[in-house]
Amino acid sequence: MKRIIRLFSLLSLLSLLIIAGCTQNNNVSNNQASEGSQSNGKPKKGGHLVFGYDTDISNYDPILGNSGNDHALLYPVYDTLVNYNSNLEPEPGLAESWETPDDKTIILHLRKGVTFHDGTEFNAEAVKFNLDRVNSEESNISDIANVESVEVVDNDTVKLNLKQADSSIILALSDRSGMVVSPTAVEKLGPDFAQNPVGAGPFKLVKWVHNGEIQLEAYENYWQEGLPYLDTITAKIMPDENTRLNAFKSSQLDFYWNVSANNLQVLEKDKNLTLDSKMRVYFHNIYLNTKMEPFDKKEVRQALLHSIDRESIVKAIYLGNGEPAYQAFPKDYWSANPDMKIEYDPGKSKELLESVGLDRVSFDMFVPTVPEYQRVGEAIKAQAKEAGFDITIQTMELTKGVTMYFNEKQIAANLTSWTGRPDPQQTVNLLLSGSGFYNAGGESSPEKEELIAKAAASYDQKERADIYAKVNEMSILDEAMTVPIVFTPVTAAMTQQVKGFEGTLLGKPRISFLWIDK
Repeated sequence: MKRIIRLFSLLSLLSLLIIAGCTQNNNVSNNQASEGSQSNGKPKKGGHLVFGYDTDISNYDPILGNSGNDHALLYPVYDTLVNYNSNLEPEPGLAESWETPDDKTIILHLRKGVTFHDGTEFNAEAVKFNLDRVNSEESNISDIANVESVEVVDNDTVKLNLKQADSSIILALSDRSGMVVSPTAVEKLGPDFAQNPVGAGPFKLVKWVHNGEIQLEAYENYWQEGLPYLDTITAKIMPDENTRLNAFKSSQLDFYWNVSANNLQVLEKDKNLTLDSKMRVYFHNIYLNTKMEPFDKKEVRQALLHSIDRESIVKAIYLGNGEPAYQAFPKDYWSANPDMKIEYDPGKSKELLESVGLDRVSFDMFVPTVPEYQRVGEAIKAQAKEAGFDITIQTMELTKGVTMYFNEKQIAANLTSWTGRPDPQQTVNLLLSGSGFYNAGGESSPEKEELIAKAAASYDQKERADIYAKVNEMSILDEAMTVPIVFTPVTAAMTQQVKGFEGTLLGKPRISFLWIDK
């Protein structure tokens, strides 16, 4: 019997896609332009927003970017096939509904009357072009690798044929995989497309000064009537948080993203601004290339894992606003392993090093030129020293560092973050699986890969959670393929005139539908 997803029938806070054995209707109105939790009054048209952000976009072509921080700057330009709400539940996007006749088939019903910024039509052919491109050799994205083929049923309908059942596909289409680009622009511009992106989002790119600012202007033919509210957005790239804070205080910014724990204490006393904080699936993490010395030895990786006092880092650096990261999911997320913990034990670290004939181990670790990362890096360096590690911190701009680590594989250790994904299977596929882009060394085992495939094929949330618990244990405690440090909430600060913002569990700011209360 045909099984159709009805989005508002999702019952639990973080429930994912459940395929029921009966026919349902998916007649959900689009909620993409939510007014947000701190909105007051009726939204007003017009105005200019200046947005302070910590990192530049790594690439304006969605399939070529390598940083999870890109999304805030991609969302205005590219609408996605599927959207998500603050609790990571799927909602209609450019696909106004979908159905699954069987576990290996997804049919997308597309919106009519949508155009790209170059005036060309968004239709089924465009969707096929985009999804095929996501799965092409040039792409950095593997989220929809289980899509074996894409068929155009008619101008407004697309059929996805899966290699195997994959419970993550729908929410994957709310991420880079579902960001649709103009096929005409890609074919016309070729390698220059990334400098001149053309999407179907509410804003067009006007100017991009690398590591400086990004200027966006409203797309006059955007498909959602009356949106966007803002005329223009300027994103100011300010890696140093104190620079963002001072710019915000001096009225150079309307919206300031990623407020640190120290500055949060200061800003909380100011009644002339609005703060929005929410825990997220994002966590600070030391990525390890397990094919490079000294991390080609599992015992060395395990020793590093146990050399870090995560609770002290939460208390000292984040003033208690966070939780130690012992796995790839925060403790209150449905997919987390409730029993998993990494003990801080420098003695055990020394024993592990001695077991492979090592007294002390030296390595270089990339740390971005962001004060928060610098503080965490210095704390790790000091703690690990007691356990037998001598760490040299290599400081460089974030985009350059992640490119050198993930793309060029020139660095063995990389202290940045896992920014999270809408569906936990995406995190497992990208971060923990042997073929994951963010698993630079490809560390894995046949047993783990079998479990990952089993989780992808299941639409039962409890079964998936049990599998993810085992995968986390194997990846973190046994393989020590990556070293999680801390989960932290993320806070946005904005003037009282800025309305419509709502934080999400994903922790990536969506600014497209904010408005100014003049």
